[in-house]
Amino acid sequence: MKSLFILCAFTVPCSVTSCIYEAPDDKFYRTLWRSEEVPLGPFDISTITLEFLCNGEAVVTLRKKTEAMPAGDEDSTSMDKERIVGYIYGKYSPDDRTAVLEKLTINLQDTEVTFIEAHHNGDILFLLWRVENSLSPFTTVLHRLSSYD
Repeated sequence: MKSLFILCAFTVPCSVTSCIYEAPDDKFYRTLWRSEEVPLGPFDISTITLEFLCNGEAVVTLRKKTEAMPAGDEDSTSMDKERIVGYIYGKYSPDDRTAVLEKLTINLQDTEVTFIEAHHNGDILFLLWRVENSLSPFTTVLHRLSSYD
């Protein structure tokens, strides 16, 4: 009886908090995307990463290049380094090949940037975003990653 109680005590919290399940109607579920090709136009951002997590959650990570750093004593070349500018956590709602994004807003260079939605076609994702006081959205192309760096 004691072992059954211990088993239940560990199983219930894991099943409530775990997100190991399939989401057959969610084409975005547990996918990771990145763009390094002028991801946000005039903003000083070198890399944008969008990850679709469990429970309809999404996270955008923005990075920018820093000053070139020496690679090491044995080599006189430089390596570009990146630092994280921000993590933005929000929600997404999948609708076939479109994900409507919610609460994914950040202030960059005194301008509010809101990520609106994402459309994917195979291993390419089109991320729509807009700046405050603008009706026209911008688009950034991201590519699907098969693993984490």
